[in-house]
Amino acid sequence: MVTVEKVLNDIEKNQMAPVYLVLGEEQVNAEKIKQKLIANFPEEEREFNIGIYDMEEVTLSTALADAMSVPFFGEKRIVFINRPYFLTGEAKKVKLEHDLDELIAYVNDPEPTTVLVLMAPYAKLDERKKVVKQIKQKAVVVDNSPLTEMAVRKHLSAELAQKGYTIDPRALEILLQRTNANLTAIANELPKLLLVAEDKQITVNEVSAMVSRSLEQNVFDLVELVLQKDTAKALELYRDLLQQKEEPLKINAILEGQFRLLLQVEILQKHGYAQGNIASTLKVHPYRVKLALQKTRVFKRQDLKNAYLGLIHIEERLKTTTQEPELLFQLFMLNFAQKAVVV
Repeated sequence: MVTVEKVLNDIEKNQMAPVYLVLGEEQVNAEKIKQKLIANFPEEEREFNIGIYDMEEVTLSTALADAMSVPFFGEKRIVFINRPYFLTGEAKKVKLEHDLDELIAYVNDPEPTTVLVLMAPYAKLDERKKVVKQIKQKAVVVDNSPLTEMAVRKHLSAELAQKGYTIDPRALEILLQRTNANLTAIANELPKLLLVAEDKQITVNEVSAMVSRSLEQNVFDLVELVLQKDTAKALELYRDLLQQKEEPLKINAILEGQFRLLLQVEILQKHGYAQGNIASTLKVHPYRVKLALQKTRVFKRQDLKNAYLGLIHIEERLKTTTQEPELLFQLFMLNFAQKAVVV
């Protein structure tokens, strides 16, 4: 794999490969690569020599036919193949037939005047598939996985400095928490913050007011209250989520996922795994692992296990009975606070 920076530098020097696979979920960097490639074409050529195809809407054959066409009034053409889900193990309800042998043939003998870019916004591909093996052998594979927290901080600092803005350190921490240190999420929030920032300084109040808390963030707070065995506050937050029309099963599923992650992180840490190794092993964002490690240093494994088992019990009851979700959660909290294993 090569880095995003390496590819951007190569494109800047007009050293483009015939086939790229941009693999990973960081939308900001994927868009940078796309725009850098497009910028290499004179404006008058772009309409005729740039093709963008979504594999959930058009066939692979259509995109490859374009890739095999000669440039029109230019020396190069570029074809983007977006969301090539057929490279993953994911099943899609898409009524399209994609000829993967055609793609294999193309990457083994690409059109010299075309740059073909497979934009794969996925954490991983199905390595067992012949088409994946062939692409990884023949294409330039770009590592577009989510950036580490440190890299996100560095990127944000550089972007703000370039625009002449600063951010209060406490405001930065809130922004990272509410976006899970996800660069794409931060990029979506930044224009609003720049708009309201007085004297080009982003404050705590502005971040708190402008960056909304996601369901996941609220559930993260709920996890904290559960582990602290603060029944009253946990119930209050749970009621608030229900009043916001959040589905009880969805709330419970996210809670389960959080406690499962805490258990996995705690176990891997005990086996000597470092933060980065844990993130890559579990295939989760490093910032989530960092927050999980902070909790596992304070709370015991048995508490994590008890909570996880209790939430599985709630899920079963939600699916098989007509009991009120709030009552089920209240019983769970009372049992958990008394250190009883709920099974």
